[in-house]
Amino acid sequence: MRDLDLDLAAGGGIHRSSTLLELGHSRRSIAAAIAQRRAHRVRVGWIAHPGADPAGVRAVELGGRLTGSAALRSLGIWADRTTGVSVACSPNAARLEPLRAGELRTWRWDRFPDAVGVEWRVSALDALRDLGVGASSPELIASVDSALHHGMITADCLPALTDSLPARHRMLPGRVDARADSGAESHLRLLLRAQGLTARPQAELAGIGRVDLLVDGWLIIEVDSRAHHGDPADQDRDRQRDGEATLQGYAVLRFMAMDVASRRDWCLAVIQARLRSGPPSSTVRRAGAAL
Repeated sequence: MRDLDLDLAAGGGIHRSSTLLELGHSRRSIAAAIAQRRAHRVRVGWIAHPGADPAGVRAVELGGRLTGSAALRSLGIWADRTTGVSVACSPNAARLEPLRAGELRTWRWDRFPDAVGVEWRVSALDALRDLGVGASSPELIASVDSALHHGMITADCLPALTDSLPARHRMLPGRVDARADSGAESHLRLLLRAQGLTARPQAELAGIGRVDLLVDGWLIIEVDSRAHHGDPADQDRDRQRDGEATLQGYAVLRFMAMDVASRRDWCLAVIQARLRSGPPSSTVRRAGAAL
């Protein structure tokens, strides 16, 4: 016999009642879960677990499915924008709840349906398409980089995705890079390449390991976040890596992700100043760098 609580919690915690019935649960067991507050009714035909994604619950309340930046974040994909809930509704949907401030409703059929996704959210490709309507090219590229990096989409999908986007994104396939480990790293890579600099993401250096960006073959740039570099053990490891890089003839600059997000021009000025100074020594060890 299936566990209703486990099935309710699965897939983001939001389900059609009909799906639960198809899984073998009875109307009585569903009603009991609601009465015991182990679940609640979102709207007619929809049930949610107490731990369900709040943005997903709101999308269902609005009569559609979550899309855009909130959908991407729920998939673990980087999204710069922190806009309100964006919901995709079928063109024939009716009797829908009014939007609140900051919410957006789009009327369309799916371009890239997800046969194995959850019921309350569009596919990663459709979420990227909807994000691209209002996002700048760097914002969209950072999200596509992340989707590729985490295996949520494949490079084969890029031509079709590009065709579905506004014309300003037509260069998308040639500018994305699945090696990028964070959106902040993607933004810095794009900024440097716009200045004509060679910025190789996630370069593997012998004796040092993988670095976020390697610029012009000798300048290592690391983009740190408090989540992954705030622990003393992490900071000790970073210092050891920086020391080894110095011994090998590399220079190292570190930026916080929030600096890349809010002080991008300053980050670029710091990098350009360091590049003008030239490499630390006349012979830089590059043999360990891998493409």
